[in-house]
Amino acid sequence: MYIRASEIPREGLDVVASRGKTWIPRLLEGMNSYPLRACRMLSATLSLFLEGRDLEASGTFAAEGEGECDRCAEPVTLQLDREFRSMYVPADRGPAESGDLELRADDLDIAFYDGGGIEVADIFREQVALALPAKVLCREDCRGICPHCGADRNRSECDCPGETSQGPFDVLKTMRKEKE
Repeated sequence: MYIRASEIPREGLDVVASRGKTWIPRLLEGMNSYPLRACRMLSATLSLFLEGRDLEASGTFAAEGEGECDRCAEPVTLQLDREFRSMYVPADRGPAESGDLELRADDLDIAFYDGGGIEVADIFREQVALALPAKVLCREDCRGICPHCGADRNRSECDCPGETSQGPFDVLKTMRKEKE
């Protein structure tokens, strides 16, 4: 859903109230939700305010994702909830040269838009991507799968000996002993 900057009144625009809630489940269509298999939007709020040509977007969302635990490969359902506030400035006001720029803390919440309007789905895709975990875990203390026998350490202990395999740098230990 594309919102033109000219459609945003002086007091701001509550996008969900003005457009209805039927579009919310389709917000994440086409999004790469890695490390999750799938991710769908459950609820969302979004308010847009125009300050000169700068566009302020603030809102919340709740999404649900499905994936596998990175340690034990068990199915996992994650709840993603986030409150956000971002500033969008017209792309023609962006940095003209591609030299080194020093970012300030305020710059981290600034993005660019084409100046004519903004795609609402892009705002939510960005926010969901920021909320995705780097590692998907079924629980914080997941013990994972034994690399030797493949047993799920969360369900039972395995009888494998401790780590006895050589690493790639173990040859350096023997070189040191040879020198002495």
